[in-house]
Amino acid sequence: MHPNGYDPERHAEQRAARRQLRRAQLAETRRIRQAVTDMCLLTPARWRAPCRMAALAEARQVAICLMRTRLTWPLPTRNGAFLATRIDRLLGGRDHSTVIRDVAVIAARLSSGRADDAALRHVVDALTATLDATYEAESVLDQRAA
Repeated sequence: MHPNGYDPERHAEQRAARRQLRRAQLAETRRIRQAVTDMCLLTPARWRAPCRMAALAEARQVAICLMRTRLTWPLPTRNGAFLATRIDRLLGGRDHSTVIRDVAVIAARLSSGRADDAALRHVVDALTATLDATYEAESVLDQRAA
């Protein structure tokens, strides 16, 4: 340990842990994007398109909401002092305020009792089940490989 309290071994371990977390988060975002792409019958190129078609916008909102709830990335604060979310960049360069709004819109629709939001709840539940099953299957494969 250095006289100023810096421990290079501890610092290296922390960096390795952060790298491992980022890799796991990026893998999860790919799984989410692929699951939403498959369920909504989209092409991967459509994610980055500036299109505002209702079906595409709703698919993006669902993906953003799933990423936000399944990952540990913070959302920005009002004064801008935040760790930048990667969600906005992964889904076509959306502004961080769009990410915040989309999470709020989907959360409100999921908690509402309206009949037309029941289909959205069904889609989100199906996507969550698919993602959980994919994650469990990959964990089993990783354990077998080790």
